[in-house]
Amino acid sequence: MADNRVSRRQMLAAMGVAGAASVGFLYGRPAESHASVIESVYLESKKKPKISVVEPVLCFHDMMSLIGYTGAHDGQQVSLIEYRQGSGTGGGLLYWDPAMPKSAHNGGTVFSPTAGWDGTAAGLPSFLSGSGETNPSGSGCWVRVKEREHEFVPENFGAIGQGNEQVIVQSVLDAAKAWSDQQAGRRPVIVFDRLYTVNGIQVYDGFVLLGPGGFKRDDGVIPSSAVASNSVVLGNGIKDIDIIGLHVDGNEQMQGVMSDPVYRQGSNAGALGYQNIYIIGKYANADHEMGTIRIQNCRLVHSPGNGIVVNNHSQASLTGNHIERCGKNGIYLAQTHGFNTSVTGNYIRECGFVYGGGIGIAHAHVNATGNVIVSCYEYGILISSTGVGARWNTDITVASNNIRGVKRQLLDNSGDPDSFKTSSLGVGIGYTQVFVTRASTRLNVAITGNSIEGAEGSGIACMGAAYNAGFLPHGLVVSANSILLCGGAGLNIRYLRGVSCIGNRVAANFFADLYLDDVAGSVSGNTVVCRYPVSDRVVYQGIKYEAKKRHLSSGETKPGVNADCWTVIQTSETLPEWHTDEVYSPAVRPSTYAIYSVHRPSGTAVSGKRNDLLLEHNQVEGADNSNRLSNVNLVRKLAGGGLPTELPVRAGDRIYYDTPASGGREGRICITKGIDTAAIAWAGGQAVSAGERRTAAGNVYEAVQAGTTGTAAPAHTSGSASDGAVVWSFIDTVAVFEEFGKIGV
Repeated sequence: MADNRVSRRQMLAAMGVAGAASVGFLYGRPAESHASVIESVYLESKKKPKISVVEPVLCFHDMMSLIGYTGAHDGQQVSLIEYRQGSGTGGGLLYWDPAMPKSAHNGGTVFSPTAGWDGTAAGLPSFLSGSGETNPSGSGCWVRVKEREHEFVPENFGAIGQGNEQVIVQSVLDAAKAWSDQQAGRRPVIVFDRLYTVNGIQVYDGFVLLGPGGFKRDDGVIPSSAVASNSVVLGNGIKDIDIIGLHVDGNEQMQGVMSDPVYRQGSNAGALGYQNIYIIGKYANADHEMGTIRIQNCRLVHSPGNGIVVNNHSQASLTGNHIERCGKNGIYLAQTHGFNTSVTGNYIRECGFVYGGGIGIAHAHVNATGNVIVSCYEYGILISSTGVGARWNTDITVASNNIRGVKRQLLDNSGDPDSFKTSSLGVGIGYTQVFVTRASTRLNVAITGNSIEGAEGSGIACMGAAYNAGFLPHGLVVSANSILLCGGAGLNIRYLRGVSCIGNRVAANFFADLYLDDVAGSVSGNTVVCRYPVSDRVVYQGIKYEAKKRHLSSGETKPGVNADCWTVIQTSETLPEWHTDEVYSPAVRPSTYAIYSVHRPSGTAVSGKRNDLLLEHNQVEGADNSNRLSNVNLVRKLAGGGLPTELPVRAGDRIYYDTPASGGREGRICITKGIDTAAIAWAGGQAVSAGERRTAAGNVYEAVQAGTTGTAAPAHTSGSASDGAVVWSFIDTVAVFEEFGKIGV
């Protein structure tokens, strides 16, 4: 007899859809009161005694067959096979609640049998909103029985993963919010198993969004300049949200439209505010109840704007996300004045093709650690202040990140090949201060243990605001980083004080390995290797190749495909296999400069701010014997007006100076003789005190007594002599520059 048994689904098929829908299918099971479900809706106990008899349960094929059917008694159960005919999803057990107001109808967890629907996809949004309700002030609804009352799924609202399902998905989220409000803020969980096409959905306080499915932006809807409409997922003024394992696709076709410079002109420029995930915190200022935003293990692709934006003083944990092809930043943090904001273990690739880069940090209290950033534009990680505040860009750690192949796309228009010096473009890690006030000068920024290869600009660029001398930012640590094969400087530090630059390994960077411009602090214990000694060689599909130029490997630059990058070689040596996301390079010439330090004594706002620079115990390797600057441990360039005497120097310092005082000319390196002095020139009728110094005829003199200077300028080169009123003691010659070598190329 066992072979003759018929399953419920087989019986339905035998009866036909029409028959099952018209009369229902009866099967026996004990009736249940579902008190816990009713409590979850009403927040009150409505326990019913369990009925001992077997009650028949009607089975309806789809939602259309249920419309118009009113329950026979309180607690009656019916079974729904599927929500939409042919979908195979959205079914489940329902029970009748005669007291449920029809206004509670949402089309997914609560159904009014008097709400109208024609069964079409086009008519579903109206059914979900209850706009076709024939008895809006009445009561009596079917309520979905859920195994987990806090869990919501789009299929229960009629979603099937086809066409634009914006209204359906938003209805799910709105229903979850209503449930959370009824439950005094309990957190709903919304599970997405498919990829749903949307225009842009809004999420709320306490939501938990789970993958593996997610959202794709509808390519038929051009984003406007309004931020809300430009976000695939928007949380505006919320706290405590978890987004885990979600897939968000900004749409490759839409991305192509937005990346077109012609399209971005005029009124369309605001559309770059388009984000894949945009979360705006609940509070305008840091607050201990601001909650936490967690975005973890998500896949975010094809955003014309940013992949993830967290704004408005929110604490955030962004961990383990895979982010690719975003027009601006993969991750952008703005006004993150909460504490313990963490950006950790994310993989970010090819972001910033409009403008931007891997990770953009504006404001404070951020820990960016262990991220892999590959082939981004303009920067791998950029810390940038864009306004005035008391704690902007403070308390930031950027550590143990692996950054490879940053491209420099937005070149300036000056035509200056050294424009990288004042630019944060094309950098592996950048710090730039746009607006500086006294309150915002405390940095407490640590950039440590990062590996950077192949940035077209500088490896690490840290730049204060040159035009605000009184408030130079301070408190920067750059240590234990490895920087290799960058097109500008390895380390580029300008207009900062309190800098500690220790223990970095900097090698084979095109312009300079260490470039310092008006910096105060300590630069010591760094290893500078001026040349990359050997060319990279690999084997691919059994053939051996040698790198012809520096490049980041990809599908377009693989051996045998791109002749500009590789040449076939004959060698018996054992070579490593070629693989992607690696910076390959031929043997390159030594860096133009090993350590290049600039002092600007006048004509700039930061005059005199770097006279306490300690630069010592740096190891320089790989220099040749041609007296090129890369052979010099310390080279200081005097820029701007003034005489060499205004430069704080020590005997033995090597100077590159446009017009040396003696023994050289432009394009020469000069070695300094004499003392460090910034004395003003002697003149008659000056009031001086004992011990004051003056310069005259290339010599330095010290006043033996106080008085007013006479009319005869001192000219003696030993002992003491009077100028007719004040006795001057000869001290030393003014710093004299003697030619040391040429700047070879």
